[in-house]
Amino acid sequence: MLAAVLYPLQARASDEETHVYLADGELNYVGSLSAEANARLFALYSSQQTKPTTLAIRSPGGNTVVGMELGTWVHENKLDVKVLEGCYSSCANYVFTAGRRKIVSNFAHIGYHGGMSSMSFKFDDATLAALSDARKDGEKITRENALAAIKKMIAPQLELEEKYFAMIGVQQRITTLGQSDEHRKAAPKGAEGWTYSIPDFAKFGVANIEVINPPWRPEHNPSRNVIYQLSVE
Repeated sequence: MLAAVLYPLQARASDEETHVYLADGELNYVGSLSAEANARLFALYSSQQTKPTTLAIRSPGGNTVVGMELGTWVHENKLDVKVLEGCYSSCANYVFTAGRRKIVSNFAHIGYHGGMSSMSFKFDDATLAALSDARKDGEKITRENALAAIKKMIAPQLELEEKYFAMIGVQQRITTLGQSDEHRKAAPKGAEGWTYSIPDFAKFGVANIEVINPPWRPEHNPSRNVIYQLSVE
């Protein structure tokens, strides 16, 4: 039940199968991140006599641990990451940041909306009531003790995420900056997440971003996802 309220940690849902294939010498990963798709990707790479150097990805995200598994593999194999359309949630958090080079189209979305260090969760009255009803002792669940339970539940993944970002040399706060009060107030109505400019990405340690036919204007992305660019002091 608690997992249902971990809003910042959830990928955008997708029921479509994830496709993994080789095209024009590049690995392609299209769909939600999954352990099964990762395994197919790793096997495909291993089967190639001439190893591909680029992972082209289009993904709404997925499980955080699976995202870090894929990012670790990208980092260890020194692959470039190419995003022509959109890379959101765990894809942005862990895969895009791990690339040796990050190649983006001039309208690509790299969208963030939270991570394991998030402390922003949706607890509406109906959710709290459902959590209370699920307890056998009849104790009422408050926002405070629900948050405490969530912190305890995600502690192992949080430690894993901290070690992951240290390994790839990127600041963990890249995943949560948009959840600060300052940026929440500045976000446009309907915003589902945020992104950064190339200079601001570099402030987090995300370097070597190359834009196909610059300048990079993610606001021109045809996707319905509302992603805004915030500034980093």
